Amino acid sequence: MTGADFLGPVFLVGCPRSGTTLLQRLLDAHPLVSIAPETFFIRRFWKKRRVYGDLRDCGRFERLVSDVTALQEFADMGLDAEGFRAAARAVPRAIDALFSLLLAEFAKLRGTPWVGEKTPNHLLYMRTLERFFPDARFVHIVRDPRAVALSWRGVPWSNGSLAQDAEVWRRYLATARAKPPRQRERLLLLRYEELVAHPEPQLRKLCEFLGLPFHPAMLAGEAARELVVDLEREPWKQGAAGPIHCASVDRWRSVLSAAEVRAVETVTWFEMKAAGYRPEHGLVRLLPGMARHAARRAAKTARKALKRRSSAP
Repeated sequence: MTGADFLGPVFLVGCPRSGTTLLQRLLDAHPLVSIAPETFFIRRFWKKRRVYGDLRDCGRFERLVSDVTALQEFADMGLDAEGFRAAARAVPRAIDALFSLLLAEFAKLRGTPWVGEKTPNHLLYMRTLERFFPDARFVHIVRDPRAVALSWRGVPWSNGSLAQDAEVWRRYLATARAKPPRQRERLLLLRYEELVAHPEPQLRKLCEFLGLPFHPAMLAGEAARELVVDLEREPWKQGAAGPIHCASVDRWRSVLSAAEVRAVETVTWFEMKAAGYRPEHGLVRLLPGMARHAARRAAKTARKALKRRSSAP
């Protein structure tokens, strides 16, 4: 398979705070590409498909379409709700068809042949998206978990502890390693550190993966088009809106204490090694903490399973 015939969609994925917004801005600056904002389409709609029920029923399908058009991200994309509802009546009554229509309408509005979407959480559902879009490609951006855990301190969804935030990174990386797209050649791995240090070769590699000609607009300090992100609503994305820089790559070294670095590495050590990052601490020193964390994780999993069984009809 060559990239020459690929028109998308491309999904930009990764653990939150790993550089997905920066990557979205750089690729969206290409005049032939439009990257939609975070729809969380799988979590919001596909995982709730039993709630929506049989979409052959007109009322149920109209409810799904209305929920899609009610998304803040739908408004951010600049789409017309009435026009989308009319177009939806001409596609199969299925969640994947509606997602495909959403991306197609966004590309049509922007006037670009290539289209994609950036939802970090979609990293956990690459095989589902692969079923939806057999020609899809995925770009997974990875960042040092110590930097990610530090970055989570400034976002409203932080779990309140470095260890718990680091567990999210571990889970994302473990899932990506265990459940990549079945067609591995459709997945490109980029490192945040390499992207900000050497943007041009990394963006050229991305363009080659997608079958796109490289365009210098991707390197501009400001995107050629306005970023599809509301920075007032999501101020933690401010850093991705300016020029590319390396300031945040090693900031964790001067901000995190030795105990905090150890807490992150206790949770992420094995996935760090698999991803090519070098822990500060050796495995033997971290083993007692790893055992305690694994026990807490197993207990939490068991509680969730029990809750699911007790709530099942």
